[in-house]
Amino acid sequence: MKLSPEERKERKRESNKRYRQNRTEEQREVRKEKIKEYNKRYRQNRTEEQKEKRKESNKRYLQNRTEEQKERERESNKRYLQNRTEEQKEERKVKRKEYYERNRGDRPRRILFPNLTEEERKEKKREDNKRYRQNRTEEQKEKIKEYNKRYLQNRTEEQKEERREYYKRRYQNMTEEQKNKTITPH
Repeated sequence: MKLSPEERKERKRESNKRYRQNRTEEQREVRKEKIKEYNKRYRQNRTEEQKEKRKESNKRYLQNRTEEQKERERESNKRYLQNRTEEQKEERKVKRKEYYERNRGDRPRRILFPNLTEEERKEKKREDNKRYRQNRTEEQKEKIKEYNKRYLQNRTEEQKEERREYYKRRYQNMTEEQKNKTITPH
């Protein structure tokens, strides 16, 4: 009896599913490592053109997602973050720190509006921020308040001291006019 292409695909899918379910933990780990290595080599060997193509593709994908897809991704990320072990959290912290150290360097920052002067850019940013703050919903404002409250409560003494130092320096560097507008530092 000859199978149709759809039936063959279905049979193959079922077979693969059984195979994956019956693998041992060791086999899974070996497979994971192989995939990781392959992806690493692949990413390193891509041409600039391939990288650019990938960026464009990702950009299109992100722009074309429905609200439902975005919500599903948010939920998935939320569950993932909640289910991490302490070890995974620490590992993530270390990786992020390394990433920032690596990318902070002497590389010049990308200028968003190159045709504007420095002063015009600052002014534009001020206006954008002002508009953003005015257009926030009550829910967003409440969320930010909650976040700030938690952040301030969880700071270490070292962080508090750093912040105080920062405010002192900032106050010392202000002009008289700016000082009159603001309150004195803590």
